[in-house]
Amino acid sequence: MGGIERALRRVGRYLDRNLLTVALAVSAVGLTFATDLLDIVPDPTLAWHTRALAGLALFVTVFGVVYSTSRQGSLEHGLAASKDEVVKLQSLIASFGTDYFDTWTKRLQALAEELKFDGQDRISVYRYADDAFMMVGRFSIRPELAKPGRSVYPANQGVIGAAWRSGDGKCVVTDLPDPEADSQAYLARCEADWQLPSAIVQAMTMKPRSIAAFALNNSQKTGRNAIVVFESTAADRFSAATLDRRMRGGSGKELVLLLEVLQVHEPSLEYAHGKGF
Repeated sequence: MGGIERALRRVGRYLDRNLLTVALAVSAVGLTFATDLLDIVPDPTLAWHTRALAGLALFVTVFGVVYSTSRQGSLEHGLAASKDEVVKLQSLIASFGTDYFDTWTKRLQALAEELKFDGQDRISVYRYADDAFMMVGRFSIRPELAKPGRSVYPANQGVIGAAWRSGDGKCVVTDLPDPEADSQAYLARCEADWQLPSAIVQAMTMKPRSIAAFALNNSQKTGRNAIVVFESTAADRFSAATLDRRMRGGSGKELVLLLEVLQVHEPSLEYAHGKGF
């Protein structure tokens, strides 16, 4: 019995992945013999089971035609929608100018305005590559908070690393100690929870008390390729649910597409260093 169940599961998984292909094949074969099947079904001289099988074959053929037609329409619609999004992003990039980092700054500024962020807050985007993260964009209304930090961030450190490794792709903390009132508690928490050495924490341009990091999947949904980090010097600053909806919805998808469209224009590390990244 166990062998039959395993075989049925394998068949089910195959159909899940290849239902459109199967439907096209069945409908093609069925249509080839459609005239014969239509003659067999109403013929009273034939055995009932022969007529029943012919009727079932006709039903499967019709289902295959209807399903494959509707599925093809859905795929074409999805492809058209994706092309429209790419065209919009390309127009957006053209309107921003040619500088890679300037494009990201302006897009993150728009997102910050949508979220009603103020001088306590900032947003950063990091692209994943070779077991590390490289910052591609950052925005804060305060210039001193908008300054880039390290050029490369290890994938096993900080809230960034915690979000990347987590099953749901996120890490939110809103109760970090006040670094001004109790710097030792702040340093100890960062090292204990996220393996951040004290020297790195002390050198950070911003010491946030609220951090929310979200991993983004690539547009093909085949893997994670970036992290978006929201930070604030205020405690209990963010609604994790609101930010999560944004990153799983339109804002996150737009950032992913922007990252992929801009990748061909991504500057070298030397150029990034020259821009402060």
